[in-house]
Amino acid sequence: MGIKLDTQTEFWDRFLIVKCTIKQEIDMKIQYIFLCLLISIGLAVACSAEVLKPGSDTSIEFSESLQKDSTPEPTVGSSQDKKKNFHLEIGGNNNWLNNDYGQWKAFDVGLKYSGFQTFSPFGSISRQTRNEGSQFAYGLGSYIYTSSKSYFIAGISGAPVRDPDVVLYPRLRLDLSGYFNAPMMDGLVLSTGVTHFPKQNGGGGDIFSLGGIYYGKVILIGSMSYNIAQPGSVSSFSGQGGFMYGTQGKYWVGGGIETGRVAYQTVSEIPFDVRYESRGAHLFYSHWLGKNWGINTRYDYQNLVGAYRLNGITVKLFFDF
Repeated sequence: MGIKLDTQTEFWDRFLIVKCTIKQEIDMKIQYIFLCLLISIGLAVACSAEVLKPGSDTSIEFSESLQKDSTPEPTVGSSQDKKKNFHLEIGGNNNWLNNDYGQWKAFDVGLKYSGFQTFSPFGSISRQTRNEGSQFAYGLGSYIYTSSKSYFIAGISGAPVRDPDVVLYPRLRLDLSGYFNAPMMDGLVLSTGVTHFPKQNGGGGDIFSLGGIYYGKVILIGSMSYNIAQPGSVSSFSGQGGFMYGTQGKYWVGGGIETGRVAYQTVSEIPFDVRYESRGAHLFYSHWLGKNWGINTRYDYQNLVGAYRLNGITVKLFFDF
């Protein structure tokens, strides 16, 4: 099984876009009062985000419908491949949104090494392009194998800001998740995880998740997340479920659904909570074109009620060597 750091900005992007909608709903007089606190809109690749200007004191909004919690989505080139130690993925995605949010693009490169017994390091480089510009993000992490019945995944990612008007990723993100064989139930792996966004641009937050993966003829995946947005400690829940079917070395096919809320507190003299419904679904297909290489494809749909609808296509090539 593998993990993807290259697209982990979905959560950040969706919780930042909501201020755009709020600004449209507040009258001009109140909008003027909040102008120094709210951020100009950024139109994004994978979801929506604001442009965070230096010195601005912004809140963080949590989008949960398409939030991928700490459960790793099984992908080709897993750490259990004994023949080839390196797994490389290269590709990108294209997303189309309504309500004048435009077309958003991303390009990603990820590399994993599985030659060690106790850990498997990985890294990624991502580049997003939106209407206002582009930004790079970098991620590092590792699988940590503690026993035959448990392992962990730790990761850190960040995005240097070269242009204060183009902030498309979180400046810093920390992830830790654990996976444990369930007692007295063969094939069931329990998962738990936490994601931490240190305070940045006036806001921060945390995601706590619990879930499980069942390995049968069909692999079933499910998780729930509890999200806390700062300032205000505004909490919300999200959930996702999915399946996949196939054989390593031949093909995998699967999909899933996600649902939840976007929740945050405005930064103002009189703060108030804001919540939005968010729903999504995805389908994916991975196919080996040769013994050690193939293609990953994925379709994503998201409806952030009151803001936009997103349709996205991801295509990546993978190589084991």
